[in-house]
Amino acid sequence: MIVKDLVTFRKHLPSVVLKGGLDPFIDSLEIAQEKLQNEILGKDLIDALEAQSSEHEHLLKLATRVICYEGFLINIPDMDLILTDAGFAVTNNEKMAPASPARVQALTASIKSKLDGAKDALINHLMTAPECLSWRGTEQFERLSDSLIFTYQEFKDLAIYNQITADAYPKCWSDFFDLNGSMNVALMTDVASYISKDYAEEILEKLRDNERFLPIEKKVLKIIKIAVIAIALGDRKSGLEQAIIAHRIMKQNISNFPTFEAAPESQELTTEHTDSPIFMMF
Repeated sequence: MIVKDLVTFRKHLPSVVLKGGLDPFIDSLEIAQEKLQNEILGKDLIDALEAQSSEHEHLLKLATRVICYEGFLINIPDMDLILTDAGFAVTNNEKMAPASPARVQALTASIKSKLDGAKDALINHLMTAPECLSWRGTEQFERLSDSLIFTYQEFKDLAIYNQITADAYPKCWSDFFDLNGSMNVALMTDVASYISKDYAEEILEKLRDNERFLPIEKKVLKIIKIAVIAIALGDRKSGLEQAIIAHRIMKQNISNFPTFEAAPESQELTTEHTDSPIFMMF
């Protein structure tokens, strides 16, 4: 285990006042570590962190924070319940008044927000730290990169929030992670029908290989991301409008987009896409 003592746990959760040690949280911390391994880090990095590798000192701090927050949240619903021979009971301490449901909800919301930020910080470090270069070869990285959007904060910066997208809009990092597959489908189908599948695959590979994008490519990539998110959230009309804008900019700067130029989608012709407006590509 990465988090195995109460001192480390309380460093991130100072509200925890336990006299009996970390035992009540051991299982939830193990679950949190397994989740972090499966969703983000992969087994090799988890093994390195468990071995306290000096190479990954900062990564260890970031991963520890995520595990503490996640493990704490997993345990919250059961914290004041005990099972006796007569059934379930609520723990009682005459020296302390029980917290109101509102205060528990406020604490839970605060920790969830911190967890979202902690996971984003972890991913940003993985993407920029030279010692984490091997992470780009993991299944976890491949899945996270499928949609072009790596962090929940970037998603929120680009997402269109309206009556159409409200129900599907992710409320936390885990919801954002679960939306990844839908965003990849949006990229490789609806959006690719305007920017070409070949170019969609090219930008995926350039991001995965950490290659440099030209300023005009960055501008188009941002618009593509907005389109991908909108379609994944159910607002196909807004998403296709953004895809058309991306197409138009690429046509106007065609020399910077040779892969797109060679694709049929770049040709100047009137095209009708299902459930989308008829427009002249230029």
